[in-house]
Amino acid sequence: MSQERSARTRRLLLRAAAVEFAAHGYSGAHLKTVVAGIGMTKGALYGHFASKAALAESVLAEGVRTWQDLRSVPVAPRAGAGGELRRLAVRLARQMDDDVVFRAAVRLASEPQLTTCDVQSDLLADMTEHTTALVVRAQREGSLTAVFPPETFSGLLTAAILGGPQPGVDAGTTSRARLGGLWNLIGSGSP
Repeated sequence: MSQERSARTRRLLLRAAAVEFAAHGYSGAHLKTVVAGIGMTKGALYGHFASKAALAESVLAEGVRTWQDLRSVPVAPRAGAGGELRRLAVRLARQMDDDVVFRAAVRLASEPQLTTCDVQSDLLADMTEHTTALVVRAQREGSLTAVFPPETFSGLLTAAILGGPQPGVDAGTTSRARLGGLWNLIGSGSP
């Protein structure tokens, strides 16, 4: 029972930290806000995570696991690379919109304060590498226009999904809406 309670407390702390990291980034996140939001003490936090950096690394590790799950979902062979790219993009956008831990991990992965964390660079680098490879394959098979170089298209795709609302743009715009806008912009219709 004690292990189950400990695991539940850890999950609560991780989610509360993700809310704080997603909203304020690493530097702006405050541990007192994390624990206050779930009615715990800093002592409970430090019983599970040695530091703010360790907490951020755990959020990042969860994000990496989620990304690995997203990219490993099998796609019908007849869908080809273009279909696989579209399905991955939709799953990724849905994850960004609906999963605060993943959203926090993506934000943390781009922050320079965590330069000692190997997980940090792995997440964004793997996303970029994987989506670029899919773009290359989709362009070769003719299911995606070759107007943009693969690296440029992959960058546009990930920026649309991962970038979040921009100044002057409706703050309620979702990753899915930005993704749909990108597909419409390039003339490929909605995903």
